Amino acid sequence: MFSSSSANLSGQGRPLTVTGLNEWIRNYVEGYPDFKNLVVEGEISGMTKARSGHWYFTLKDAYSQISCVMFQSQRRLLDMDPVDGDRVQVAGELRHYAPRGSLQLQVMSLSASGQGDLYRRYLELKARLQAEGLLEAVHKKAIPSYPAMVGVVTSPDGAVIHDIQRTVERRFPGLPILLAPSLVQGEAAVSSLIKALSALDQRPDVEVIILARGGGSMEDLWCFNNETLVRAVFALETPVITAIGHETDLTLVDFVADLRAPTPTAAAELVTPDQEDLMRQIHVAQQSAGNSLQRQCLVLEQGLDGLEQSLERNYGYLIDHCDTTMMDLEQRIRRGLLQKLFNQEQAVHDLTHRLGRGIEQQLDSMEQTCFALIRQASALDIQSVLQRGFSVAMMNGKVLRSIQDAQPGARLETRFVDGKVISKIEDSENYLQP
Repeated sequence: MFSSSSANLSGQGRPLTVTGLNEWIRNYVEGYPDFKNLVVEGEISGMTKARSGHWYFTLKDAYSQISCVMFQSQRRLLDMDPVDGDRVQVAGELRHYAPRGSLQLQVMSLSASGQGDLYRRYLELKARLQAEGLLEAVHKKAIPSYPAMVGVVTSPDGAVIHDIQRTVERRFPGLPILLAPSLVQGEAAVSSLIKALSALDQRPDVEVIILARGGGSMEDLWCFNNETLVRAVFALETPVITAIGHETDLTLVDFVADLRAPTPTAAAELVTPDQEDLMRQIHVAQQSAGNSLQRQCLVLEQGLDGLEQSLERNYGYLIDHCDTTMMDLEQRIRRGLLQKLFNQEQAVHDLTHRLGRGIEQQLDSMEQTCFALIRQASALDIQSVLQRGFSVAMMNGKVLRSIQDAQPGARLETRFVDGKVISKIEDSENYLQP
């Protein structure tokens, strides 16, 4: 069989179709006895559990990997539920899947063989972060109900950003979305993701950030378990929603995010209010407000009707009561004004009497003072002094007060009560000098 098929493959005879080539490979692989009853050990990655009950996953080691399938009939016999990172030992046979032209290992049995290296590192870092308190719910920030702008960190080329944009446009048209493009896989993804997150966190108009990427194997999503990225997400001021991988995938970034969504579409739904729900709520609120206003108007109308009836019944009494009150008030005002006028008149009379007495006393005092001043002035009059036997010496029309002012040869006039004597100063003598 091998030599015959080999001749056809070498170009002899008719050319093979793709289907024919796949048939040849399938017959060769599945007919080769060494490809049956294989026992393979490796680490599970990219586990997918289909609705049909079949499991599809990759078995890998440090250098290589192979696709595996385990059908429901064999899976029902298992006593374990393997996940990505589990190290297992499987028994099965090699098969060729013609529709994709690929080899895969059909697993008949599966048993645990120890924990995978990636999964072990994942658990160790998670335990350390948990011990530091980074995973505590107290650190979770509230997601705004009506954000002004949504920031998205993801690949610009994948389906994720389009799913988010379609969902937002459907639920709340017009809500702006700001994409910070980033790598989402590989060694360079960590620094790229941190840079994109930081750029959005510095924008005051971005009120919530969606960190998202599509599904993949544990290796594809491993950058989201990086300690530096985890701590950077924890330190962000802006609330973060993660939507990484499939619903069953759980990375360390999901633990420190403020909210985890199972899919990017679900994340977009969480940050956007439903326009139709809002319109229904507004309509209900309007109806409730209208009903409440109508009830209040009815209550006010009934109150006004009651007040009107009460006024009609008590109108005459109210008029009489008002007249009586006005008369009493008028009399009280009149009495008060009269009493105030009388008090002011009495005060003016008392003040006038007191001012009269004060003026008389001031006049008497001033008269006595004038008499005393007249007597003093009379006593100092020069004629009075001359009548008492004194004389006054004058020189140049001025009273000579000191011998020092008497100049020899000067004309001296000496006045008496009945005349004056004119003389000439010949000499002077100072009595006060020793």
